[in-house]
Amino acid sequence: MNQLLSRRLGGFLLAASLLSSCQQDPSSPTSSGTPFAFKNSAGGGTSTAHPAITYAATTVSHNVTYATIGVMDTDAGHQTNVVTAGSSNSTENLMSPSWNYSGASITYKDIAGTASSIKAVDVSVNSSGVPVGSNVRTIYALTTSDSATIQSGPAWCATSSTGKIAFTRNHLGSQLGLSELCTVSQSGGTVTVLASYSKLNTNHIVMSHYTSPTWSPDDAKIAVIREDTIQHSTVMIYDASSGAALDSIPLAGGVTSLEWSRSGMNELVYLYTPNSSTPYELYYVAPTTGSTPTTNSVVAGSPTWSPNNSGIMFVNSGLKKVVPFTSSITTISSSAGGNSLNWKR
Repeated sequence: MNQLLSRRLGGFLLAASLLSSCQQDPSSPTSSGTPFAFKNSAGGGTSTAHPAITYAATTVSHNVTYATIGVMDTDAGHQTNVVTAGSSNSTENLMSPSWNYSGASITYKDIAGTASSIKAVDVSVNSSGVPVGSNVRTIYALTTSDSATIQSGPAWCATSSTGKIAFTRNHLGSQLGLSELCTVSQSGGTVTVLASYSKLNTNHIVMSHYTSPTWSPDDAKIAVIREDTIQHSTVMIYDASSGAALDSIPLAGGVTSLEWSRSGMNELVYLYTPNSSTPYELYYVAPTTGSTPTTNSVVAGSPTWSPNNSGIMFVNSGLKKVVPFTSSITTISSSAGGNSLNWKR
């Protein structure tokens, strides 16, 4: 295996819902809830939880570190783990959680040793007002013998009529360098490959892959980052049914964490850095060929749109929210330690 692919795969190995209440942006976010410090049980007082944000993190219990998928309110209160990796596999990592369209379930990536899978968990609030996870299930799984790994995602679609999950898959072995944009039914079954791309340099080192698939609000399109070479990427827009390439937006520099805005706005947010020594900043671009990306130089991690597009939650020395296209920032909590934030639609 070449050094670049080994480095990337090594990073993978390391590294009833109250919907109407959950969807509202916090009118006056405070830090009165439990700090953004990821706990095993609900925090933020005794009031009923309104889980709106999901995230991936780690939890230490009895000197053992576990990978977790958690949920919390928009003010960082009631942080609760709804999935915890099994203690029997110290290399297991849970990553990239994504709410479904109804806000009742979360899909996520499970990396255990050299195997990777897409799983889902149902989320509700019990009679004590605490979020609980149930019905953990496997949607799609790959083993070592498949000579492939789940690269990025999963991302649940935006509407119930679509009922699909998008992800990207990288191949090894004889198909080394082949990266694919895929979808699978939320109930599992046959995977559909919408697009594929393969690029090796003269030394047979992988130079490209797909990351960060994200659905348009009507599920008609899927945007994805195609990393063409180190520090050069292209945002590709594909027809979600046929896989036809509709648009391409070339971007110099490193790009990650792509997410399409919610209904009522046609805008992508992503993180961008011109080089490996510069922090990632928030950028916005309309998913149209030739559109000019804009930024207000906000340094951020794990950006995610609010349901009404009035804010973007992100991590940077705490949990924060910014008004899109401005640098107007509100601090939600002063401490942070997770990644892959995803706001319920």
